[in-house]
Amino acid sequence: MPCSAARRFSPLNRREALQAGVGMFGLSLPSYLKAAQESRPGKDISCIFLFLAGGASHYETWDPKPEARDGIRGIWNPISTSVPGTQIIEKMPLLSQLAHKYALIRSWQGKTGSHSGGSQHVMSGVYPAAGRQFYPNFGCVVHALQGVRTPGIAPHVGLPVDARYTRSPAYLGPVYSSFDITGDPSASDFKLDGLQLPRDRFEGRQSLLTQIDNLGRLADQQTAGISAHERFYEEAFVTLTSGRMQRAALVEEEPLALRERYGMNIYGQRVLLARRLVEAGCRFVTINQAVQGGPYNSPNLQTSGTWDNHSDIFSFMMSFAGEPPRGRAAHGNWNGYEGPGNLPQLDISLSALLEDLDQRGLLDTTLVVAMGEFGRTPRINGKGGRDHYAQAGSVLMAGAGIQGGVVVGATDRDGTAPVTRPWTPEDFGATIYHALGIDYANTYYPRQPPPKRIAEGTVIEGLFG
Repeated sequence: MPCSAARRFSPLNRREALQAGVGMFGLSLPSYLKAAQESRPGKDISCIFLFLAGGASHYETWDPKPEARDGIRGIWNPISTSVPGTQIIEKMPLLSQLAHKYALIRSWQGKTGSHSGGSQHVMSGVYPAAGRQFYPNFGCVVHALQGVRTPGIAPHVGLPVDARYTRSPAYLGPVYSSFDITGDPSASDFKLDGLQLPRDRFEGRQSLLTQIDNLGRLADQQTAGISAHERFYEEAFVTLTSGRMQRAALVEEEPLALRERYGMNIYGQRVLLARRLVEAGCRFVTINQAVQGGPYNSPNLQTSGTWDNHSDIFSFMMSFAGEPPRGRAAHGNWNGYEGPGNLPQLDISLSALLEDLDQRGLLDTTLVVAMGEFGRTPRINGKGGRDHYAQAGSVLMAGAGIQGGVVVGATDRDGTAPVTRPWTPEDFGATIYHALGIDYANTYYPRQPPPKRIAEGTVIEGLFG
C-alpha cells in the first residue's frame, strides 16, 4: 500500500486529531492563536462597542444638514465642537466639547435596511447573504483568537446582549457565546449572584474534548494544543466560581458623583459597568442600546426603546415622559419613562466614558465604537419620523490609536449618499481588528472552502496616525 494510502487509514496522533477537530468543530488552530498573539502590538487592546440598536439618524447626531431641503432638514441646529470646523447636532453638548477625543466617519454605507441583516452585517463585518448569520460577531472572534485575558473575567460580555437580531457565535458554536448580563445596574438591588452560563456552553466544551479523544484514539502523552482546549472548560468554570465578575459588577463602589456623571439610569450604568469590566480584564463588551427608556413596556425588561424612530423622532429621541403622543394611547401599554431619551442618554454616558477612560489611562488601550445597523431616510415621513436607510450613516470611533478630531468622509447636501469613498461594514471589521492588534489579512475562518479571511475589507484611511 502506498505510503499516502497507509497514512490515510492510520490512527491519528494527538496533533492530527486536534487539527481535524478544529476543522470539524470550528475552533481556531493553535497556529491561528500563535499568529494572533505575535501580531498584537505591545499594548493589549479592549473594545467597548455601543450598538445603537434600531438605527440612529445621522441627521440628528453626527452629520446635521442645516442646508438640506425642506422635508429633509430636521428641527435642530448644528453646534460647534472643540474641533474648529466640525459640528454635530446641538442636542449633544457634552460630546461637542470632546470632539478632539474621537473620530467621525460620515461616509458609512451599508447594504440592507433590514434590522436582522443590517445588525448581522455590522456586528460581524460579513454580509449574511443566505439570509441567516453564518459568521460570528466581532466579540466571538476576539474570544476565539485571544482567549481569556484575566482568569475569572469573561472575555466577551453583552449588556444585556451582544446586539439584537444576531446569532452571535454563528457557526463557531455556543462555546464562544457572549456572557450576557441582563439586569439593571442602576437598581439598588443589582448584583450578580452567579454568572449564568448557558448549559450548552458547558456541554459543548465537554463534548469537544470527548470527540477529540475518540477521533484520534489518543495516546497518554499531553501536547500544548490539547492542553489549550482543556483550558476552555477550566476558564468557564473559573468565570462562574471565582467571584471576579461579581466584583467587577459592583458599580456602587464607584463614587456617587461619577455614577451620576454616567447617568443614573439603566443605560448610563451599563456604560459604567462596561468600563469596569474592561478595567477588570474583559476584552470585548457590547452595550445594546435597545432596552433603556422606551415608549412601550417590555415583556422581559423594564423598558423597550430603540433608535428605530419611524414616528415622532424629535420627541422620542429626547424623552418618553408624560402622556403618549396623539394616536398612541390606543396601544394601551405606554411606558411613560421619566428618564432621558436615547439621544441625551448617549451624550451623557458616552462623554462620561471617554473622559473616564482618558483620566484612568485606559483610552489608549480601549477602542470605543458607536454605531447602529443603518442610518435613517432623508425625508421625514408623514408620522414625523425617519425610516430605515442603508445608503448613508455616521459612526464614532475613539481610542486604541484612533486620531481624535478627525472627520473621515462626507455626504451630499441632503445627506442621501456619500460624496467621498463609502466605508462599509467590511471595512469597519478590518479597522476594528486592526485596532485590536489582530492580523485580519492573514487570519482565516477555519474549515471554509475556499479560505475566508475574518475581514475582507480594508482599514479606514485617515483614522490612525
